[in-house]
Amino acid sequence: MEDLRRNISKEDLNALKKKFDDGVIESLWSENGELTYIIKDGLDLNEYALAAKQILESEGDIAHDFTGKVTNKSKTESARFDYKSGWFLDGLADGEIE
Repeated sequence: MEDLRRNISKEDLNALKKKFDDGVIESLWSENGELTYIIKDGLDLNEYALAAKQILESEGDIAHDFTGKVTNKSKTESARFDYKSGWFLDGLADGEIE
């Protein structure tokens, strides 16, 4: 599951987006740059965390890596996911690329 962008067809990605959008109530960005999705109670948090990662990485619109979170509406449970942008300049500021 390292590179999810290559492992899903466009049709499957569109179906995943529809299912994801049907379960998401709201998305929020924190001041620290963390994305949180609030989903309907009763849905599988881990499934939605994986879907969020897969959708975001397939779109590749966000240029920085971050840890996101999916939480249920009642805020009693959550699951985290690590988004990897895949941008070629990623790591430049950390001295990884010279």
